[in-house]
Amino acid sequence: MLRKNRLTLAVSTAMGLSAVAFAPQMAFAQEPEQVEEVIVTGSRIARPDLESASPVSVVTREEIKVTGLTDVGDLIQSMPSMSGSPIGTTTNNGGNGSVQIDLRGMGPNRTLTLINGQRLVDGGDYQTIPSAMIERVDILKDGASAVYGADAVAGVVNIITRKNFDGVEVELQTADWFDTKAGKQDTVSLVAGKTFDRGHVIFGGEFVTQEEAFQDDTPWDFFETSYYIYPEGCESNPARPYDGTPNGGCYPLGSSRIPEGRLGFASQGVYMNEGAGLVPYDGRTYNYSPVNYIQTPYDRTNFFVDGEFEVNDYVTAFTEVRVNLRKSAQELAPLPYDGRPGQDPAYTGTYVDADGVTQAFSGVSQDNYYLQQFATAAGLTPEPVTDIRRRMVETNRRFEQDITQVQAVMGLKGSFKEIDWELTYNRGRRSRTDNDYGQFAGTPLFNALGPSADLDGDGTPECYTDVNDPSTLIAGCVPLNLFGGANTVTQDQLDYVSTDLTDHYTTDLETLDFNVSGSAFELPGGDFGWAAGIGYIGEKYKYAPDSGKSQDAVTGNTGAGTEGSLYNMNLYAEIYAPLFDNGEQALSMTAGVRYDDYNAFDEETTWQLGIEANALADLKFRATAGTVFRAPTLSDLYGGLVDDFPTYVDPCTATPLPAGCARPGVQTDSQVPAKAGGNENLTPETGDTMTFGVVWTPQLFGGDLSLTVDYWDTQIEDGISSLGVQFILDDCYLNQNQQACDLVTRRPDYSVQQVIDTQLNVAEQGANGIDTEARYTIDTDLGQFRGTFLWSHLNERTKKAYAGAEEQDLSGRYTDPTAEDGGAYAEDKINYSLSWMWNGLTVSYLGEYISELDADTFCNCDSDGDPSNNKADGSYIQDVDAVLYHDLVANYTFDFGLGITAGVTNITDEEPPYIEIGFNATTDPSTYRLFGRGYYLRLTQTF
Repeated sequence: MLRKNRLTLAVSTAMGLSAVAFAPQMAFAQEPEQVEEVIVTGSRIARPDLESASPVSVVTREEIKVTGLTDVGDLIQSMPSMSGSPIGTTTNNGGNGSVQIDLRGMGPNRTLTLINGQRLVDGGDYQTIPSAMIERVDILKDGASAVYGADAVAGVVNIITRKNFDGVEVELQTADWFDTKAGKQDTVSLVAGKTFDRGHVIFGGEFVTQEEAFQDDTPWDFFETSYYIYPEGCESNPARPYDGTPNGGCYPLGSSRIPEGRLGFASQGVYMNEGAGLVPYDGRTYNYSPVNYIQTPYDRTNFFVDGEFEVNDYVTAFTEVRVNLRKSAQELAPLPYDGRPGQDPAYTGTYVDADGVTQAFSGVSQDNYYLQQFATAAGLTPEPVTDIRRRMVETNRRFEQDITQVQAVMGLKGSFKEIDWELTYNRGRRSRTDNDYGQFAGTPLFNALGPSADLDGDGTPECYTDVNDPSTLIAGCVPLNLFGGANTVTQDQLDYVSTDLTDHYTTDLETLDFNVSGSAFELPGGDFGWAAGIGYIGEKYKYAPDSGKSQDAVTGNTGAGTEGSLYNMNLYAEIYAPLFDNGEQALSMTAGVRYDDYNAFDEETTWQLGIEANALADLKFRATAGTVFRAPTLSDLYGGLVDDFPTYVDPCTATPLPAGCARPGVQTDSQVPAKAGGNENLTPETGDTMTFGVVWTPQLFGGDLSLTVDYWDTQIEDGISSLGVQFILDDCYLNQNQQACDLVTRRPDYSVQQVIDTQLNVAEQGANGIDTEARYTIDTDLGQFRGTFLWSHLNERTKKAYAGAEEQDLSGRYTDPTAEDGGAYAEDKINYSLSWMWNGLTVSYLGEYISELDADTFCNCDSDGDPSNNKADGSYIQDVDAVLYHDLVANYTFDFGLGITAGVTNITDEEPPYIEIGFNATTDPSTYRLFGRGYYLRLTQTF
């Protein structure tokens, strides 16, 4: 039937509209060709055409290569259909070396990542997927729980690997920046394969090394200092010298943990040491920005093997093996030591105040040798330091990951009496060891900040439990000098209090699936197709933190470990019913249902219905509706309480004082210590999805046009989230809810010491929008020209933090990325390209557009003129301008198999936007390009 053949060609073209919108170096067929039945991502039924009721985009291998990106996760995250701010290798504070994606901005854990239809043990870390093995990437932009089960809420990314490859391919690539002083990336890959009569084998390896870059390696001034928006309008050039006017820069903002020491004595005020002895603290802060990574380093090695062999005419054996080895690191500013109660370990004891009352304290003993020396020299009475904050610039704070991941898939497939069957076993293990450097241990800190004196008269103090009793000497202890100013802590002192911390993570995945499919009978539009299957999914996870962390006996983030398992038995069935087809008009229906039974909570049943209707040979309408769910992760269920540091505003700093506050609060930091953790009583998230779209594929002006427009809508209930520190504080002090107050601990000065905030089924969220994808190709005497255009418009991205809360619309906004659902939600994202191909030469111009954002801030600019006491209630909204990036790429392939590709990225040297609440470098590393104009060069040799 001519209609079906033409539409197959046209829709396959439309599906090829990747978000990067780059032109593959291949020619389109000039005449329709009959195609074999294929499996399309989102269904297990083989069909005679590629179109489906659900919208699917395809990123081809050629499109991946033309970007110059070897981190396929970064490429996918740049798609217009992606949103939010997932972590990547430009996420330093909060990163772990992995690369994640966020389809529709619904959260990375609501996008299911597969390789050849199989789940991954890492859950979607794109660092484990070498670009050298990828044939294409299918992005199903529709919920697919009825086929794939849990987590396919926003959609599915299915990595299809290379199969039929003959020969050897060697590829070398280097990428760097013109004005950023570091951050180079080099890639080497080798792929070899052989296709024979009864099967194929392909194997390969890829090694990628990425250089670190510090924030002060970049050409952007605001990367080198943190700023607070004051006054309003200063964000247009935040790094100008601050003068208190909108024409000047923004107010410089730093950390209260300073190298000079912020030393709060029990009754005599706060002091510091600039190098000449203790003087009153002058309010200075520490600029931590320049010494933070903005690009994290890694060495990544991936190996893969794929083989298939026909055992006989009825049975084929297949296997896939992938190995990932990675070393990565993050580096923050030196340790911000804080000896206040509820913060880092310190000496704890008692003292008698001026009123004769015995008070408990955490800090430095009044009998500490260095406190005695420096206090006396400054004319102070030696007494406990009860508030000590010091930046430990004598040592670095570094976090390293060492990951080994192995995943193997093996199975048998075949046909029996026109029924196709497949039995697949999938086993994966991920082992990760983290090492933290630059942290201090609790017991040595207690000893080193406790009583000390030079009782033996050798000029060097010793630690004692009682300085009046030499027999109480603490052997091996070295007193710690936090009073001498920057760079005065000696190596001996560091060696005594320092500790290297080691954490271990282990993840196991095991799946077993048996699927059958076929056709049952003839309908007016073709064969009635069906598929069914039964499966098992088993997951185990263990996080064993260093004993110092689990006992809360060290500096830095501490907390308990996690261990648990989750098992699932599932059944599914789906049908494809071509109800009518006369060669011009056609109507078909799809339906699927799935049953999942878990060991940790009740079973779930999901369904999906779809309809496809052709009004004309080149005009098709399609729609789907269904239900989805996301199972709680093992960390959601069994995670122990661990440290978290979200941003907050203490309600008790408001005027007038809320009724629930005992007295005015004290807030000196924008982040509050919190404890987050799991909840064994969680249940799965549930939701509904719907899409409606049109596919138009006419021949226009002598060329082929394909155009798809799809409306989509996803809504989630019972969302797994936490109430949030701000809600808990407001609920306690504004609403006087005692249950909320029980989660809050305050220090003696009435500053917030800690808030408990664990996971609950409390949230609702949703999103809807319109995707437009277009491609036009025309052949001329001057070569082939091809244009592409992808546009995603986000109508709404709604959020209810808890039942009964006011619904927020995050579309067009940038919210605190450390909070639940925080990040960037641009209303419009567009990628487009124009390519010219002629005699082995391809030249492409590429564009990427991100619309403006309204960014939340910490600022209330109706102040008294003193930015140091502004109330950070976020009443001022920052305008983040739209960004348009331009890239230019050229490739030439010689007859002897050598291909040379060169590209210049961000030609106009667009700088990333300054965003005050951006957690890393006061911008959004997941959305914007950070390093200005760059280039890459790739050589590919095939044999």
